[in-house]
Amino acid sequence: MLEKIYANANLEKISFYSILLFALTLPLSRAAISFFIFWFILLVLLKKDYTKSFAIIKENPIFIYIGILVFYVSLTFFWSEDTQTALRQVRMYGYWIVIPSIAILAKREWAPSMLNAFLLGMFISEILAYGIFFELWSINGRGPNYPSPFMTHIHYSVFLAFTAVVLFYRILSRNYTLAAKLPLLFFFTASTTNLMFSIGRTGQLAFFIALFMAIFLRFKISLKSIFSAITLMLLLIFISYNSLNLFKTRVDDALNDIIKMRQGDFNTSLGTRAAFWIIASDIVKKDPLFGVGVGDYMLATKSALEAEKYKNSTDEEKEHLSGTHFHNQYLMIAVQTGIIGLFLMFTLIYKLLTLKIENQELKTVSILGFVVIFVGSIAEPLWLLQFPLALFLFIASLSIIASKRA
Repeated sequence: MLEKIYANANLEKISFYSILLFALTLPLSRAAISFFIFWFILLVLLKKDYTKSFAIIKENPIFIYIGILVFYVSLTFFWSEDTQTALRQVRMYGYWIVIPSIAILAKREWAPSMLNAFLLGMFISEILAYGIFFELWSINGRGPNYPSPFMTHIHYSVFLAFTAVVLFYRILSRNYTLAAKLPLLFFFTASTTNLMFSIGRTGQLAFFIALFMAIFLRFKISLKSIFSAITLMLLLIFISYNSLNLFKTRVDDALNDIIKMRQGDFNTSLGTRAAFWIIASDIVKKDPLFGVGVGDYMLATKSALEAEKYKNSTDEEKEHLSGTHFHNQYLMIAVQTGIIGLFLMFTLIYKLLTLKIENQELKTVSILGFVVIFVGSIAEPLWLLQFPLALFLFIASLSIIASKRA
């Protein structure tokens, strides 16, 4: 059956539209993400030119660093006691197969279309989000206080941050006419406003850092660019704080969390994240080199909380802390895989950020995208959560395709 389809169809055209559809549906459907992981593998198999496919992978050393990291993380399964959790964690790293699959299927000139398809998907998503906010409809039972159509507010804020900063750079770019920049400005304003009332502080932080980076990439580092970046950031915060109640509430909550932490109360959103830094450091001290294994971070947390220094923590607090992830990708890697895994992670980050991409806009988008992901990873383990992981894989795939020789 598949052989007949292949014989009667243009595989290159199927691959092109499949990749665009993947980019379009990325912010809209969990099922689509899972489907395309398998679909791209199938297309690679149908392509059959394994010699050429291997040459494409061999051409870019980035795949060596990706392969080593994924292999090592998977290897730590064998010193994990909690095999069920380990399997779930390793399964998420299995999604990374989409990067070499898309690299094999895609041509370099497809990269701009991929990015535009993603932005179109986000535009559709934002229309739905505004409809929820203004109570025109409800999706998944969510109301105006949770205007995120298909994913959690934290994950959606990361998508919005990437979208907004890409649009912002295009507005600054000389590659677009004034007529083209007007709809970009409208989309940017809508995306930024959506981000500010999305109640996702992870994406908001990532956006402001990436905003700084966008100005520096466009105008180089100077007193003028630094002043412009700070002024713009403060202006956006001021407007959002005084006009969007959800943003104001989240800022006030963060300030209250900090006050409580200074008083020794870590039973808050920011307090929990701060507590995990302390717990993670205790765990890493015991297993510094190889970590506790990809599946044992919760067991290690439970064990660490038995120490004398945590005697004043309540049973409820201990149960909560030992039953969830560390709300930080770097802490997760350090605890699960030790210093070796952390070194491999930072090496990969460096290699991704320094990919050689001739197209200046795509190079900038690549850097800004990774900045959003890696800043966002400070507050959430984005590699272990489906939607943000898929966004990272999309940005990585886009960057690698753009860096292809032809």
